[in-house]
Amino acid sequence: MLAWIPRGWGRVTGQNESPAGVSERRRRSRGSALVEGTLILLSVALLLIAAFDFGQFLFVHQALVERARRAARWGVVNNPNDSTSIRNMVLYHSPISSQPDGSTMTPYMGLTNTNVQVAVLGAGTDAERLRVRITGFRYTVVSPYIAGGYTGPNIDVIMPVGSTN
Repeated sequence: MLAWIPRGWGRVTGQNESPAGVSERRRRSRGSALVEGTLILLSVALLLIAAFDFGQFLFVHQALVERARRAARWGVVNNPNDSTSIRNMVLYHSPISSQPDGSTMTPYMGLTNTNVQVAVLGAGTDAERLRVRITGFRYTVVSPYIAGGYTGPNIDVIMPVGSTN
């Protein structure tokens, strides 16, 4: 049995609209949907790039912290007063800056000798400490037109001499 449907219900056009008015409204709606979709896509793309940049920064920072920590531990175990070898441990992951064939190694993540500072604090006391500091590390983000490059924060690793933890 068919139910009675009141006049005008379920119709696309209103009583005063012609089919031409409906197509005009749809055409304008399509244009605004295209603009809205473009703005949303651009916003999502910018958020993804920002998330990638932040993740890459965290990776680089943690890698440098780990490299400084390993160099400090190596220095404490071997010779805390040999700042050149400790600096080379940060830069090349080796106490010497050349390979067995005499060629020089590439520094880690573009670091230079001026970026790495090694100091013994409280020398000759019970509170003797070895400090390895990485300063002025230049970091370039993936989105150079949005943020460009900047100098990363200082990384300080301080380890008591005689400790291997």
